[in-house]
Amino acid sequence: MQVPVRLLSALRPSVAPALLVAIASSTVVFVSTPFLLAGVAEQRDVSIGTVGWISTTQLLGFVVASFLGGRYLTPIRAVFIGGALLGCAANLLSAIAPTLLALSGARLLSGLSLGLAAWFGWQAAFGDAEKTGDVAVIGPLVGVITAPAVSALIQSIGIDWLFVVLAAVTATPLLFAHKVPRTVPRTERQGRRDRHAPTRAARVILIALTFITLGGSSVFIFAAAIGTELNGLDPFTVSILFSCNSLVAIPAARWRGNRGPAGFWYFCTALMAILLASVRNQWLFGFGLVAWGFVFFMATPAVFGLLASRSAYPAERAGDAQAVMALGRVFGPLLGGALISHGSSVALGFCAAGIMGTASLALLYVDRRTLPVIGARLA
Repeated sequence: MQVPVRLLSALRPSVAPALLVAIASSTVVFVSTPFLLAGVAEQRDVSIGTVGWISTTQLLGFVVASFLGGRYLTPIRAVFIGGALLGCAANLLSAIAPTLLALSGARLLSGLSLGLAAWFGWQAAFGDAEKTGDVAVIGPLVGVITAPAVSALIQSIGIDWLFVVLAAVTATPLLFAHKVPRTVPRTERQGRRDRHAPTRAARVILIALTFITLGGSSVFIFAAAIGTELNGLDPFTVSILFSCNSLVAIPAARWRGNRGPAGFWYFCTALMAILLASVRNQWLFGFGLVAWGFVFFMATPAVFGLLASRSAYPAERAGDAQAVMALGRVFGPLLGGALISHGSSVALGFCAAGIMGTASLALLYVDRRTLPVIGARLA
């Protein structure tokens, strides 16, 4: 964790370091998940599609935390500490889980912790282009070193001890807890009670984000398994490709110029889904996995900016955006697992691309047209 922290210091972020470290630790868990799926499937002698439930339950917890965080919680020290402790406990429970059902339950708790960390980071940045870029770049920065490290740890110490390592990582934010305020101003607490419904345009964007993450996660969560089992790549090579995915995402996330429409970049991501899942060629698989990092992280800050510009109360949409994206990622592994289990990875690629492409067109429509700002009543 020291490498990302030093990188953050060099980049001089505009968001509080405590929040960025929380995002970084949760990113380590997310980046580990594709490798965990393959490792757990081998360890417990079950299909990769069955193990997909681990990701599903984790993301279900993420949805719940993101939804509740934006509506009922305030970003104070007690919540920050509680989220970190929950993540640490969840990973320790995962290490000793006797059954796949128990492991899924532990990952549900992990998802709650991850959702709280994401909400903490994004609520402080939403609606500010510079802060959004600083938060978005955390994923790629951490992913550069996490993928090969996780792959090596699985090979050397096994899945159970990897969960112990993840428990230590998720406890890291506790070192920065003293930087988080104990309370928030009374006016901010009152503002959080007075919630407002999203505008028509914001609703369209949120629905599109749900389907984009559904289609994307249905492929990406199984990318490690597709690379090794269907394209014949060794696990270390796949981990290096994941690192390259994160590496090219760094300049995309930190881009300060005009990004162009988010719908265009998500449409490019849909094309990468076809290369990953439907084409049996190692070079094209590698290109698709690496390019995914660039186009996806060009799209994500752009779509958050679009959502903020089409919202009457932009700050309230931060939790909504994280929740709907996590919701899409809940059902994505179910879709991908069902098709992968039946040997239909080619169909998976085109199905995911169709879902993401359609949602991208909806974003392009909203980007070109300003729908009436209505629906700003209390929610």
